[in-house]
Amino acid sequence: MTKNKKPVTIHDVAKAAGVAVGSASRALNNAADVTPEIRERILSAARALNYTRLRRRSVRPVNGHGTVAANVAVVCFGMEDALVQLPSVSTAIHAVEEAVSAEGGMFMFASIPRGDRVPAFLAEGRVAGVIVKGPNQGELPAPADNELLRAIYRVPHVWMMGRLPNALGDHCNFDAEMAGRLAAEHVTARGHRRVAFLNPKPGHAQFEHMKRAFCERSRALGAEAEVLEHATAAPLAWPLPGMTSPERVEELARQWHATPKSRRATAIMVGADMTAVQLYHSLGRIGVAAGRDVGIVSCNDERSLTAGLNPGLSTLDVRADAIGRNALARLLWQARQSGATAPAKILVEPVLVERESVPAL
Repeated sequence: MTKNKKPVTIHDVAKAAGVAVGSASRALNNAADVTPEIRERILSAARALNYTRLRRRSVRPVNGHGTVAANVAVVCFGMEDALVQLPSVSTAIHAVEEAVSAEGGMFMFASIPRGDRVPAFLAEGRVAGVIVKGPNQGELPAPADNELLRAIYRVPHVWMMGRLPNALGDHCNFDAEMAGRLAAEHVTARGHRRVAFLNPKPGHAQFEHMKRAFCERSRALGAEAEVLEHATAAPLAWPLPGMTSPERVEELARQWHATPKSRRATAIMVGADMTAVQLYHSLGRIGVAAGRDVGIVSCNDERSLTAGLNPGLSTLDVRADAIGRNALARLLWQARQSGATAPAKILVEPVLVERESVPAL
């Protein structure tokens, strides 16, 4: 007896058409934002593969087997850009898109830098829930003062990769405190007894957790720990800069270098790989070889950003795909509940990726 052939999926259609899964899903769902040329390419691929769409489901978020069956949106706001050019953020969003699209749900996305409008899909009730990527500095306005937040809070929602202290709702991220501890254990195991956390974004919610854990764990392991950071900025206004200014990183690098060598940190942690790239360049401009003259450990494991660094950067893999999948799972769980639920925090454990940027002493 021959085995049944594996059913053709929307992933197969997208691959054959040379488009993203989300684009294939939108075309097959007759969305208006797909160009005629792309739509025809996708429909032709579906016909050639004998693709049969799953039966149209109701707005209920899951079927009896727990698979995705809803329209879900990702809304980014408060930043100059959506940070989707950062591999960790784009990976998390892509994980959400894949899971939603795989079962025929519609994935929608909006970037609202000033947080000053409500996307149509949210205003018109066309989504079962929203995954939110907001700013990680400052604080949110009161819902009464912001129409976008009021709209988000009316539907199931999960904050992803950062939640400010006054934000309402569930949060899914990596465990930033664990990342700080792992980095501290790595540099002290390599013999470093004077360490520093370099932070060009004071008040950044994620970096604050990491900074505190790194310093506390380093001191518990017998090292001296200091913080290199700018003074807290004046009240912040949206949109916040998407990227850290290289000049701010260089100022902190020079501050480190101005410390007498007998008291200078021999290993530095930074909160993101983009900052590590900037730090490598800043140190080079003052005659210091990053990863050789001073150890560097970072966070995110964004290899497309760090591939050119020499020596290779030791960093924490935050498992961004798992963050995206967990955020969606929590959102769909919320949508099944008939009443209010207590806010929850779901943290993915990061993993140290050891390369050569922390020399042994």
